[in-house]
Amino acid sequence: MLLADKSSTPPLLRGKRAIVIDDLGASVAIGRNMLMSLGAKQVDTAHDYQSAFILLARKKYDIVLCDFNLGTGLNGQQLLRDLRHIGRLSYTTLFIVVSAERTKNIVLGTIECEPDGYIAKPFTQGDFIQRLTRLVERQDAFLAFNQALDNKLYAEAFAEADKVRASQPKYNNLALRKKAGTLYELKQFEGALEQFDKALEKRPVTWAQIGRARCIAELGNTAQAIEEFENVIKNNGLAVPAIDSLATCQLREGRKKEAQATVLKAISLSPMSIERQRWLGELSMDIGEIETAVKANRSVIQLAQGTLKESVKQYQTFSRSLRKAIEEETDSKVINERIRDGRRVIKEGQKKFEDDESLKINDTLYRALDKFKQGDNEETIAIVDAAVARHKELLAEQPTLIIDIAETKLLAGDRPSAEAMLRKLMVDHKDNRHLVDQAQSILDIPLSHHQRVLITERNRQGKHHYDTGDYEHALSSFREALSLYPQHPSINLNAIQATLKLIESGKRSEKALTEAMGYLNAIVPLEDDHPEYSRKEAFEKYLKKRTKA
Repeated sequence: MLLADKSSTPPLLRGKRAIVIDDLGASVAIGRNMLMSLGAKQVDTAHDYQSAFILLARKKYDIVLCDFNLGTGLNGQQLLRDLRHIGRLSYTTLFIVVSAERTKNIVLGTIECEPDGYIAKPFTQGDFIQRLTRLVERQDAFLAFNQALDNKLYAEAFAEADKVRASQPKYNNLALRKKAGTLYELKQFEGALEQFDKALEKRPVTWAQIGRARCIAELGNTAQAIEEFENVIKNNGLAVPAIDSLATCQLREGRKKEAQATVLKAISLSPMSIERQRWLGELSMDIGEIETAVKANRSVIQLAQGTLKESVKQYQTFSRSLRKAIEEETDSKVINERIRDGRRVIKEGQKKFEDDESLKINDTLYRALDKFKQGDNEETIAIVDAAVARHKELLAEQPTLIIDIAETKLLAGDRPSAEAMLRKLMVDHKDNRHLVDQAQSILDIPLSHHQRVLITERNRQGKHHYDTGDYEHALSSFREALSLYPQHPSINLNAIQATLKLIESGKRSEKALTEAMGYLNAIVPLEDDHPEYSRKEAFEKYLKKRTKA
């Protein structure tokens, strides 16, 4: 990693504890000798992720010098991410990534993890000492600030940041950045906005522009935040945090398709983020881009392997998306290949999570899907029923699996049993709003996932037109959705509402009330606990009174 230096140097690292992490023994030795020659009190060494993680989780270091490549297995970026994930890295620790990598996605991905320093290879001994000196001096300048953060003494930390600004003007912007970032993490958005604006008084800096827009979004002005994020991205196409934040704002406005496209853009620049790939998978499922979801969920499994973020849920999510892709597939050869692939991934998960019963259910669902694709609905239902009988306790603990099982039953034509499972799920987990909404959406549209997505999107478009006062296009969108499933309660009621608005505005005659009654009569009978029951009753009374008059 480094060249030996026998010349005398100032004791830059006097009293400091350090660790050098590199898979190459010679580089570790040279790095250790260099840091010792600079006055380090103690320098430990590690050759891979596992040995480094154990040391860093157990001991506190002032300086971490970590190569990006750590041989086979996990790299330095993943080490930093996992240490942050478990909160084992002190604010006072200087974490420096050393790398010969030049590819954009690796460089951007590493920077996203926010190491305190990034030193690119190759470099001369003099370059390294110069760079290290600047980093150590900067870290020392913020020692009191970082110590206060470690102790969660935030008022004291803010006071220390102000002292740094007053006594060391060269760190003015960095002090503002640290203070603003901490305020933002504490959800003190007005205070954070004030600090970001101070940083922008003299010149535009990207981090402050992003921070300002994030605060504006959190304070409720999503439209302005979107405009500011778009300006940042226009001026700096590599500003991945701005792209992520833009997607978040688009999602808040219900613009899932745009949000998904924005996340794809961020991934094209920096694909190594588990969270971003997971988000892409989720959004892609929601808008019906199943193949993109499968690819993203597979990437999540690959990126998380061996890290603290690896989980059973990742295998479940991948399997769910792959099964949806198989459901829509018609080529028997492709179906067989994908079922084998899915079961292979599940078996890999079972090796890592041996006692997890949910993976066994996922494997069973692949077997059931295989039978369904062969046209054997009876055997499909029998396989699923046997799994339900075997895993009653697990299904009570992990109710999302009931959704998967019910959808498989619907596919095989066992609608009564599927609906009974979903209704019981809604009663047993009435406080879990997300789960209840999932179950209700399937009950309202007992069709394939792909068809549900199409209907939901048409309904969303109609609601958007309605909210903007464009009742003609709203009704058109609702009609398109109803052409796919005419009995849908909410969409029929939405169509009634749009029709009444058109009558009220004079764009439809009273004869359109007959059309409105048609929408009402198309609705399937609703139980009194259905979320649209009261709305249906109100429209029924109104329309009967209006048509009699």
